[in-house]
Amino acid sequence: MKIFKSIINIVLTLIIVICAYKIIHQLKEYNDADKVYNLIREEKEESDNLFEKNINYRGWIKIDNTNINYPILQGQDNEEYLYKDINNEYIVSGSIFMNYLNNGFDDQNTVLFGHNMKNGTMFANLKKYKEEDFFYNNNYIEIELSNGQYLKYKVFSVYITDINDNYTKTSFEDKDEYKEFLERIKNKSIYKSDISVNENDKIITLSTCSYEFDDARLVVTGKLIDKEQ
Repeated sequence: MKIFKSIINIVLTLIIVICAYKIIHQLKEYNDADKVYNLIREEKEESDNLFEKNINYRGWIKIDNTNINYPILQGQDNEEYLYKDINNEYIVSGSIFMNYLNNGFDDQNTVLFGHNMKNGTMFANLKKYKEEDFFYNNNYIEIELSNGQYLKYKVFSVYITDINDNYTKTSFEDKDEYKEFLERIKNKSIYKSDISVNENDKIITLSTCSYEFDDARLVVTGKLIDKEQ
């Protein structure tokens, strides 16, 4: 009996040690990722030569009253920057990246992806849009392109969907198809917006993982309202 208890104690101790190691390792990865992005922000402020660092750099996204303040990358597919930073090195949080099918921000629907990190970084703060007050009072998504141009979008929809939805479609065969797409997005929104959207508008779609069900996605969509050089 004593031997049996000793074995159990050893096993439990090993489990505790392994769990502690995993937690410490994860926290270190989160901390390392934060350091990397802080350095990138400093570099942008000092020289703003991120396109020279990586030709896949497409711009910078910022949303007020969130910690969303990141470079945007675009790979050869939608896997390339899941766990790589602008230096093309491994990073647990990956990058904010554009749908590889997009032609910059020129398409009818520009789609950006980002992880929903447990420490609240990357696109985790998009969940704030599920709060009614935040949705109505924090409308603006700001994009600075690699050529220095500024784009401003106004949020009109937030909803939960799944990976089989075609919300990531970037261009449409005709205006009728696009109009139907926009109407569906507005109708799916958790909250109703008085922002009008039509087939002549361009939109931005921000997507991150959500956990209401398997393969759920939280999607925030905004309408392009301003473009400045």
